[in-house]
Amino acid sequence: MPNYNPETGIAYGVAALNGLADWVFDEFFDHGTNVTFEAAEADYRAENGLGADDEIPQEWYDEYESDEEAYELETADGLKLGLDYLGGAALVWVFESPHTVEAPACSPCVPGAGDLDSIGGRSSGGTVRCYTLPAEWRASE
Repeated sequence: MPNYNPETGIAYGVAALNGLADWVFDEFFDHGTNVTFEAAEADYRAENGLGADDEIPQEWYDEYESDEEAYELETADGLKLGLDYLGGAALVWVFESPHTVEAPACSPCVPGAGDLDSIGGRSSGGTVRCYTLPAEWRASE
């Protein structure tokens, strides 16, 4: 999977959730789309021949569980973000942003993306111009 925006050619930025402000997860949870849940719900509908307007039994909702749920979020200020997991670590993906930065390349874990946790550091894989988050999304020191 290419880790760059196919329309702009700018690389995605990737940051560890635990290095961002405490409220970032809540932003995804409160205002984003839980794509893991939506996929599970769509699978249930398909497996049981249910249409979009058919009710799913409450029992299915009561029993639904997922340890690592992926989210998508679009903000009013032009951010298109994802939250997903890699090896158990929660990562925030910046798919589109009015902000870009030169960052070390993430390869091999996320080939072609920019490592937003290592901006200003050295990288044996070189650097890439990538989308980034506004400063207020970073954890305060």
